[in-house]
Amino acid sequence: MLINTKRFGLIEVEEKEVITFIGPILGFSELQKYVFIQSEEDQHPFEFLQSIEDENLTFIVTDPFAFFKEYEFQLDSNWIEALSVESEEEVQVLVIVTVRSTEDITCNLRAPIILNRARNIAAQIVLDHGSYSTKQPLLEGKKGEGSYVNPVSK
Repeated sequence: MLINTKRFGLIEVEEKEVITFIGPILGFSELQKYVFIQSEEDQHPFEFLQSIEDENLTFIVTDPFAFFKEYEFQLDSNWIEALSVESEEEVQVLVIVTVRSTEDITCNLRAPIILNRARNIAAQIVLDHGSYSTKQPLLEGKKGEGSYVNPVSK
């Protein structure tokens, strides 16, 4: 299937790559279908989550454990059931990254995206307990010198 995107232009994706959000991304409840677009570098820690229902909507996402080794939470049983999780290996946790400038890059640790890769269903959940922030600095202690953001151009 071909989808038009503002950021990447016309791209082809297979139907089996489409992720359905059963718990919508906050603020975008009307949009449920997304695809992942990898960065050009295989080792890049970021992916793009592109809506196939709105060509203008693309999120940057990353694995929070790559940046926050002590990040942890318990997934409620209702989400385990809703996402049809049968084993821990099926689950991938991602967080949305916001880039305001090269020195102001944050991620939302308070509302991670839980993805069942085996079934291509996902949900953004809000953690009711814990002290995680919606604007956790991603490069805390690394701001300024040495910080570089590779801009994405169309």
